[in-house]
Amino acid sequence: MDPATRMISLLVVLALSRASLGVMREVEQEMDELLYRDLMLLERSLSTDGSNGAGRMQKLSLVGKAVQQSSTFGSKGRAKNAIDGNRAAIYQQGSCSSTRFQRNPFWRLDLGTEHCIAKVTILNREDCCPERLKGALVRAGTLTRLSQNRACGSRVTDTEANVAGGTIVRECEKPLLTRYISIGNLAKRAMLTLCEVEAYEVPMEECTGIDNCESSPCQNGATCVNGVSDFSCTCATGFTGSLCEIDIDECESNSCQNGATCVDGINEVSCACAAGFTGPLCETDINECESNPCQNGATCEDGINEVSCACAEGFYGPLCETDIDECESNPCKNGATCEDGINEVSCACAEGFTGPLCKTDIDECESNPCQNGATCEDGINEVSCACAEGFYGPLCETDIDECESNPCQNGATCVDGINEVSCACAEGFYGPLCETDIDECESNPCQNGATCVDGINDVSCSCAKGFTGLLCQTDIDECESNPCKNDATCVDGINEVSCACAEGFTGPLCQTDIDECESNPCQNGASCEDGINEVSCACAEGFYGPLCETDIDECESNPCQNGATCDDGINEVSCACAEGFTGPLCETDIDECESNPCQNGATCVDGINEVSCACAEGFYGPLCQTDIDECESNPCKNGATCVDGINEVSCACAEGFTGPLCKTDIDECESNPCQNGATCEDGINEVSCACAEGFTGPLCQTDIDECESNPCQNGATCEDGINEVSCACAEGFTGPLCQTDIDECESNPCQNGATCVDDINEVSCACAEGFYGPFCETDIDECESNPCQNGATCEDGINEVSCACAEGFTGTLCETDVDECESSPCQNGATCVDGINKVSCTCAAGFTGTFCETGINECDSSPCRNGVCEDEVNGFRCQCDSGYEGVLCETIVGSKECTTDPCMNGVCVDYEGGGFKCICSPGYEGTLCEIKSATTPQVQVELTSEYCIRKIVILKRGECTSDRLTGAVVRGGTSSNGLHNPVCGSALTVEQAQLSRSAVDVVCDPPLTARFVILDMPLLRVSQQPLCEVTVEQATVGPCKEP
Repeated sequence: MDPATRMISLLVVLALSRASLGVMREVEQEMDELLYRDLMLLERSLSTDGSNGAGRMQKLSLVGKAVQQSSTFGSKGRAKNAIDGNRAAIYQQGSCSSTRFQRNPFWRLDLGTEHCIAKVTILNREDCCPERLKGALVRAGTLTRLSQNRACGSRVTDTEANVAGGTIVRECEKPLLTRYISIGNLAKRAMLTLCEVEAYEVPMEECTGIDNCESSPCQNGATCVNGVSDFSCTCATGFTGSLCEIDIDECESNSCQNGATCVDGINEVSCACAAGFTGPLCETDINECESNPCQNGATCEDGINEVSCACAEGFYGPLCETDIDECESNPCKNGATCEDGINEVSCACAEGFTGPLCKTDIDECESNPCQNGATCEDGINEVSCACAEGFYGPLCETDIDECESNPCQNGATCVDGINEVSCACAEGFYGPLCETDIDECESNPCQNGATCVDGINDVSCSCAKGFTGLLCQTDIDECESNPCKNDATCVDGINEVSCACAEGFTGPLCQTDIDECESNPCQNGASCEDGINEVSCACAEGFYGPLCETDIDECESNPCQNGATCDDGINEVSCACAEGFTGPLCETDIDECESNPCQNGATCVDGINEVSCACAEGFYGPLCQTDIDECESNPCKNGATCVDGINEVSCACAEGFTGPLCKTDIDECESNPCQNGATCEDGINEVSCACAEGFTGPLCQTDIDECESNPCQNGATCEDGINEVSCACAEGFTGPLCQTDIDECESNPCQNGATCVDDINEVSCACAEGFYGPFCETDIDECESNPCQNGATCEDGINEVSCACAEGFTGTLCETDVDECESSPCQNGATCVDGINKVSCTCAAGFTGTFCETGINECDSSPCRNGVCEDEVNGFRCQCDSGYEGVLCETIVGSKECTTDPCMNGVCVDYEGGGFKCICSPGYEGTLCEIKSATTPQVQVELTSEYCIRKIVILKRGECTSDRLTGAVVRGGTSSNGLHNPVCGSALTVEQAQLSRSAVDVVCDPPLTARFVILDMPLLRVSQQPLCEVTVEQATVGPCKEP
């Protein structure tokens, strides 16, 4: 999301009292103050004594409670095994639950009712694999979405998980009001095994009455309001944020003018003016001409932070302060010296130039100074001579000896000529300058793309990558060095390998373990658990903080001894010992000889913080680390390489020679170089090997890899033999080449008439209707999905349910509201609005009462101004006194103002002396009754700036249920009169109004640009206000942009 865009959450509690609209305005002001509080619940801080009610804990009986898990491994790993009371901790005995290997496995328990949970324990598996619990996290709470409940304790550590059959205890930081307990593990692929889970509760009052404001979390003078399980902060003016930690930036309104820099203060701004402006908002341009800056009679014109001076003749400069210097335009050319005069200059020319302004170059070539046919080029007070071939010198006066540059190459003899040389070449070279070596590479002796390097009467081959040998005839096996990591399969190529990675690794050599927390938000080795737009960090021991960023300082206890320096580490200390001491805490005097510093068999004599070494024969140096080089006398013959030994040498002979000093020519077949039964034929410094079947290579040293053709199928591992292969099949396959899939369905694992679908080393069961589970072994409880609606009681059947409806509902699933309006209870033409087991009547004009049974007497308000009122249905008639007329007898006979009917929604009354007055109908106001009164219950909230609103949610909790919420609408816009703003989405239906404890999404399509938000409930009277919450869920700062 763009940084300029941020989600906002606005909470408006519609808590209208039964009093007047004046009280409504007070409520609106209170809502303004609460508008921007953050709704996120803060974790309760630990109490000073660390008590969590342990003294009054009681273990809950969990046997028979509703339990489920993300998947089930085999028939023995059912979820309910974890709460069956059996603490055997042996999976094979059916005492443990177990999921399959999967991503993010979980186990969930429904307690049925709410309890105050203080502690949860987990019995780990004893017979195998206890480490699978590493990273598991216990959560407890009342929310059905597991990740939204609070953690009870930290994640299971390596140390805890590695104890087979051990009990892992998790005490909640504070007792948690709980209906659901879950245990989960965020991992790419893991198996969750639980052998027994136990929960401990404390009295319910431990989960209520906690003062969440005790730690004074609200900042900047805010007021902390304690809640049931959290707190809220009422911010002081100028601050916002969940903890009132954010200073509201008053500079957002851009009140500073003329490019000034706005400096935000607390509920105020100060403007740092750009140069040239002044005033509280930098609104005033400073007149720089007031100080008369222009000199020498110049005219001053004021600008922004500057002046413009119109100079008198003969002056220039920003302020006309300088007399014009005619030499400034550099009229004298070619380095001449300019002397300023009166409206003129005098030029003293540099050597080689002439003329009034020294523009003319003197031609020095006129005297023909260049010799021997050279070309003369005139310069500034000099000439340049371009010599004819064979001559040189400033004036080309000297003959050139072409042999001086040694043009003849490769030892040739140079004979000087006239502007040329003749070269007598040495043997093996040719060309005009003997520059060309005779190319022995023309016959292409080098193989496999090798580069042939021509020598003197011989060649050397520079092999292409991936080949070796004298002529580069041998392909190098790059897989021999085992480059592929982490059990990857290596496939040899030409100068490269390709690695088939094992699961869980990646990279060219499979060297990289895939890390799901790639952004590494958690510090200091903490375990990262991904959440919804957040991470949860389970700190490694020795760290704390939201991101585990703070290291606990273990040095505070001064553990290091003997003057050592303590360096704090992660859950440990490192002691930098004073010289002569060692040990974890520097408690031990060092024996410097213990590290065996003396090399090559030398005897170590310990000293004070040092050693002395008595060297064995053949070595020298402070630590006897240097071998005496016996090769310096060149004992090895015939081009052999001398390898120095300890008091001796060994000679690595050149090809074709042998002997201690490589004096003897070799018969290459005597050493039986041909391998694996091959026949050897001796050659000149080489052998030719005739290979036995199944082998190849120059020396028949390579067993032909019959696995290269990939004969083994279905992921089997191929093991090469001599002229044959052996295939180790992957699980689920059989046959010589593993070509046959084992049919796991033959054992009929699927139950209750399910269809078995064979897969690789497993089966999947397509269950008959009414059953579920890995093997369709469990009858589905159709009531679990809560199919019965509107508070009905569900009774489970075979692949069906029976619903006992609450009063006011009918239908198979009690989905239909009984229409109580069918009996026409509303009278006198009233509109009947159906409710839950009741009706509400919207009366026709002129009637009132529960069923609109009572006619309203419109004469009760004495509407006739100058006459007698006679009541009618939804109206009245005025019998006017003498001298008056009009509907209300309001007009003096003969008056004219009301004849134009100026009142839009009311009655016009003429005054005797002229003029008129509008008597507005109920629901209207204004001089001409042109404004609709805000008499319907509503709360209007003014935002701090304009927002583009996309979605609003009406949360209906507790008593927020009323037939008269029907037709309620949310409005948003820029008008301060909220009733003039457009509607977001549609009005609440009867069903939405009546359904309790629900949320109604109101989507603004198109989005609304709003500074004011209002909930308007036209059918509600002030005395009938329910309690609702309105949350603006999706909004961005600023007006909406055109799509």
